[in-house]
Amino acid sequence: MSEVVPSRSSADERAIWRILDAAANRLREGLRVVEDLVRFQRNDPRISGQLKQLRHDFQSAWSQLDARQLVANRDTPGDVGTTISTTAERSRATLQDVVAANCKRVEESLRTLEEFSKLISPAVSAQIEQLRYRFYSIEQSILLWNRRHELLAKASIYFLLTESTCTRGWQDTAREAVAAGVDVIQLREKSLDDGELLERARWVREITAGTETLFIMNDRLDLALLADADGVHVGQEELPPRAVRQLLGADRLIGVSTHDIEQARKAVAEGADYLGVGPVFASGTKTFNQFAGPEFVQQTAEIDLPWFAIGGIGLETLPRAVEAGAKRVAVCQVLSQSADFSKTVEKMRNLLRAGNNSTTDNV
Repeated sequence: MSEVVPSRSSADERAIWRILDAAANRLREGLRVVEDLVRFQRNDPRISGQLKQLRHDFQSAWSQLDARQLVANRDTPGDVGTTISTTAERSRATLQDVVAANCKRVEESLRTLEEFSKLISPAVSAQIEQLRYRFYSIEQSILLWNRRHELLAKASIYFLLTESTCTRGWQDTAREAVAAGVDVIQLREKSLDDGELLERARWVREITAGTETLFIMNDRLDLALLADADGVHVGQEELPPRAVRQLLGADRLIGVSTHDIEQARKAVAEGADYLGVGPVFASGTKTFNQFAGPEFVQQTAEIDLPWFAIGGIGLETLPRAVEAGAKRVAVCQVLSQSADFSKTVEKMRNLLRAGNNSTTDNV
């Protein structure tokens, strides 16, 4: 059964088609800008694919309207909006500004298309409504990427949570870590079965949710996804970052352990979000045949990504790591065996600030 279109004046009819035409053009432009950023800056095939599919599905819905009317009623010279602009429209300071502005452009365009297409084809309007809801989910993934990376950029203390090192229970230790404001908690357990490890991961996710403490899963990409972790950390023996990204998506973080400058450069090239750099000193939790040492820390100054010096770092050795150039550290026993978690975290932050002139960027 064909849709019944109410009668209206020729001026109103012309205005409707002009509005639809302009909104569709804005939508296509905004989607392309967002897709290009996701594709070339974030290297995310998952969200890139979602955006491409959304463009395709919009075109399928759009093709149901009368293309002749769109072209016949187009009047670019007569569009008063082409000569109106604001200072904010011409100002973009960061990639975040670009993607945020174009996400809003897409949402607004979809809403305009949904409303005005009701006057032409309610069926098309219903399809566009579903596209709008789909884009909200895509935008959420993009914004989560930004939030996690903002927290990562500010991070300086990364805590490796391992039950065997905790003088108190691992849950009490984790709670104290969050309360003390550690920037990152990595759940690092090698001997638990999958079910118990997943249960622990979900518990850590629960206590870090809504805080500024990022939750990272060690090694296990599958459990990181199931527990909704903020990311996963992999070693040299695990999947490379490029492969991890295909499954993890762009909105979560990937950390890579590196032991020399070539490994660090390779991890950057393959899309890691941050690096573990070390071992700097002898560690009480892991055995190494040889140490990268402070010399590797000094070399890592060339790396633009956030990186954390790791391996044997405590209150006594931290000044040496800072002297070598470390601005962020990953630690285990200095916190898990501390009698006063908050005081130890404060001391570490003070040492990092004093050695690095209060900056938190490894650039």
